[in-house]
Amino acid sequence: MILAALLTSVGINLGLCSLFFTLYSLLRKQPCNLTVYAPRLVSERKRQEGAQSNLERLLASTDWVREAWETTEEEFLSTAGLDAFVFMRIFVFR
Repeated sequence: MILAALLTSVGINLGLCSLFFTLYSLLRKQPCNLTVYAPRLVSERKRQEGAQSNLERLLASTDWVREAWETTEEEFLSTAGLDAFVFMRIFVFR
């Protein structure tokens, strides 16, 4: 009985994780959400709204995961700022 509950919990969590992963991948590419997901890039005029084709905006991609893992601390500090850097260092223990 406990094993069934564990497997149910794992299934629900994996399903929700994949749903949220897919939704984030799709929503971050939409032009109407550009100011939400990349406000600094928009304000510095480094990212334009019409940069992707319609088909690319409708397909979920995992490129952002690789870029997040490969980001150095210096890049993160210069992009996100000191407050976000300190907040992330709380969770990253090296």
